[in-house]
Amino acid sequence: MQTTSLRLLVGASLFAIAGLAQANATHDTFIDVANSVSFDGWNQLNRGRLPAALTLDELKAGTVANVAGSGDAALTLLSGSYYPAGFGLYGNGNLTFTDNTVASNITSLVFQGIINDFDASFGATPFSLSLSYNGGNQALAGTLVQFTDTGTAADYYQYSWDLSSVSAPITSYTLNFNIGFSQSLAFQIDQVAAVPEPSSYAMLMLGLGAVGFAARRRKA
Repeated sequence: MQTTSLRLLVGASLFAIAGLAQANATHDTFIDVANSVSFDGWNQLNRGRLPAALTLDELKAGTVANVAGSGDAALTLLSGSYYPAGFGLYGNGNLTFTDNTVASNITSLVFQGIINDFDASFGATPFSLSLSYNGGNQALAGTLVQFTDTGTAADYYQYSWDLSSVSAPITSYTLNFNIGFSQSLAFQIDQVAAVPEPSSYAMLMLGLGAVGFAARRRKA
C-alpha cells in the first residue's frame, strides 16, 4: 500500500516538473515559451482555414483556439471591420482574447503574433495590447520583447506582461487588441509559471526519500 502511494507521489511530482515546458505548433516563427504551463493558439486566421473556413460570424461570437493542445480562451471581434480574407484577418477593429481558465501559479503572460500592421508602416498609430484581469479594467500595457520586420505580411511580434507583483490570485484575464488597417495570420498566448529554485527540487527529493524510508520501516 505504502509502495503504491510512493509511486503515485513520485509520478505526480515528475509530471508537474515536466509540465513546466509547453510546446506548440501555432506558427513556424513562434518560439516555444520557456516554463509555459498553458497556451492558446489561433492559426490560419483566414477564409481558407482547415478543416473549416473561419467566418465573420464566428469571429463576432468568439472563436476558441484551434491549435492542438490549446486551452479554452476565446478570440472575439468587438467592433470594426476585421474579417477573414484570403491571407489572414484583414481590416481594422477591436479584438479581445479572454481566458477564464488560468493556472494558479502564473507569473507572466506572453503574446506572439504574425501581424502586418499597415497603419504603422504608413506612419499612423501602431496597434496596442492591454491586459485586464479578474474582471477589472487595469489596462496594463505589454512590453514589446521582440519585433521582426520580414518585409512581407508575416512580421513577428512578441509582448509580455509581468504578473509576479500581483498579490491576488488571477482567475481570468482579457487582452484587448486595438488595431488599425492590418492583416493578421496567427496569435498565441502562453501562461508562464515561475521556475522552482534548485533548493525546491532538493527539498522535494528529500521529502520523497523520507516518505520512502518511512514506508519501508512500516513494511518491516
